[in-house]
Parts: sequence; structure tokens; C-alpha cells
Amino acid sequence: MVLPSKMPQLADLDLLLSVESYGSVGKAAQAHSLSQPAASTRISAMERRLGLRLLERSPAGSKLTEEGEMLAEYARNVMQAARELLEFGSRARSSEVKRLRVAGSPAISEHLIPGWLNRSGFSFGEARVEVQTGSVDELRQLILASHVDLAFIDGWCQAGGQGGQQHRDGLVTRYICDDELAVVVGSRHPWAVRSTPVTASELAAAPLALRERGSGLREFTDELLGAEGARQSYVELPSTGAIKQAVATSQRATVLNVSTVRAELAEGRLHLVAVDQEMPARSIYAAWSERRSLPRYAAELVEIAASKGPLVPVIGPGQKSRQTGSRTRTRPRPRKTLAIDAHEAIA
Repeated sequence: MVLPSKMPQLADLDLLLSVESYGSVGKAAQAHSLSQPAASTRISAMERRLGLRLLERSPAGSKLTEEGEMLAEYARNVMQAARELLEFGSRARSSEVKRLRVAGSPAISEHLIPGWLNRSGFSFGEARVEVQTGSVDELRQLILASHVDLAFIDGWCQAGGQGGQQHRDGLVTRYICDDELAVVVGSRHPWAVRSTPVTASELAAAPLALRERGSGLREFTDELLGAEGARQSYVELPSTGAIKQAVATSQRATVLNVSTVRAELAEGRLHLVAVDQEMPARSIYAAWSERRSLPRYAAELVEIAASKGPLVPVIGPGQKSRQTGSRTRTRPRPRKTLAIDAHEAIA
């Protein structure tokens, strides 16, 4: 919409309201840091543009005509709306500077993002941090809709694509680290003190605690044990927390990401078990919109997460490294059937 040329300026409407308040063009001019002739000229020009007589001038001062009073009523509404507009802009700028909206896959939001925020050399104390979680598709939609500044995603990605930033489908991604999968048991399980690697057939025959069908962890566990036939005994649980609780207090084993059990390993409640084959690593990426630059706090969080490096298992008191008695292991490489491109994980 193009405004008509006779539309009054905000400054002129504000000046008219001051004349109404002070009852004098001279006093109103002084309040607006104007000379009296300049203020009179601006009001006269507004009268000509609108075709209205706005003031009655006399030696005693100036007062608004009936038409002037009607215009002043409109002017008050316009000036209030203008002030609200300025306040909105101020709040938006303040919110942009002091707000961090981040999202991640469930395990990342629960086990990694809090540590990146709290154990960093940077202070987020002055920022309002909002953390959301969701599936890979949900995270992608949050990014593209600008509902979050940054998201951390995971997927079964091969070692390729771990370079710098990559651009695709409106998203920018940056490799952060690998989160390795591991076989985990409770402290009372015989495998907790075993010095030789467990075989896939032994794992398939053992009582297990598994994630629900359709989850990434369940897909990998089924792939790992697929050649060994059906599992003899298992309980299916809907969350990593439930699985950890079940394993810590029973003779069951499970497969979990190292990031999700670091606290329990340090406390000695859970133990890692060496296996006779290489386990894949879940690559974690930061992702954000290609259309928007990262806000300062979001950019700092990406650097903090990347600087933490690989997620090394924590060995608790009295525990042995799970590599004891097993062959020297190189960098884990996921099975080909499980490998997907980082961008395909969020496409």
C-alpha cells in the first residue's frame, strides 16, 4: 500500500498534540526543540494538506478547533500504535541477543546438550536457553520454520562427510562428533568382570532389554543379532532411561549409545562389555537454516560441542576397559546397510 501524499507525518501529529497540551505553539515548539516560526509552518502545511483548519490563534495562545480536536483523537491512537511498534522492535532485538533456541534428538537433548551448556568455557547465564526435542523430520521442520536457531541431529553416517560445513536443501550441517554404540550390563552381571569379548551368538542367547521396534537402536540390534536367529528372552521398553533402569537391576544386557550411559559408568552402576566385532558410531551433526546466520550464542554452542571431540567411554572405579582381551580396534566403521548421508537423515 502506497500512502497518499497528504498523509500527516508522525512528528507533525505529535506537535499538534503538544499544542493541545500546552495551549501555545511557542511552548509546543520549545518542547520539540523547534523555533516558533518552524512549528507554525509545519502545522500550517498540515492544514493545507488535509484541507482543515486545526488551530484558533489569539494573543492569549492557541487552541484546537473542532476539526483539530477530532484529528487529535486520531493522532493519539496513531502515536500509541507507533510507541507499541517501537517497543516491539526493542523487545525483538533484546530477545535475539539474549535467547538461544536449540533442539536435538531425544538422547542428544537429554545427555549432551546440558553438558555442552554447563561445562563449557563460555557463559550462557545471561541468555534464555530453550531446548526442544523431536524426531529427525520434526527437527528439520523446526529449523526451516525458524522455530529454533540450531538443532543437533544424529544418524548412522559413514566416516566420509566429516569435513567442514555442507549446504543442501536449505540447511547447513557441520560434523560434531561420533557417539559409539556399546553393549552394556549391570554391575551384578557376570559379563561386568569378563575379560574376553562376548560373541554375537552369546549376546543373542542372553536375556536382553531392547528399545521399541522402529527405533534406530532396535534396528541396529536386530541387524547385529540377525544372523543368530530369534532372541531367546527380551523385554521391550520405550525409552533409554527405562532400559538403563532395567539393566542396572537385572541380569539383562542391552545395546546403547555411550553418551547415554556415561554417568552410570562413572558411578559403577553400569559396565561396558567388549564384543568380538566392531560397533558402529552414530555421527552427530549441528544443523541450521541456510537463510539465517547463526545468532552469537548458537554459534558459540556449535564451537563448544565440536571442541569436545569424540565421546570417550568413562571407566568407573574397579572397571576394566572393554578392550581388554580383545583385538586392537581401529576407528569404528558402520555396516554398509546402515549408512546414510547426513543430509538424507534430515531430508
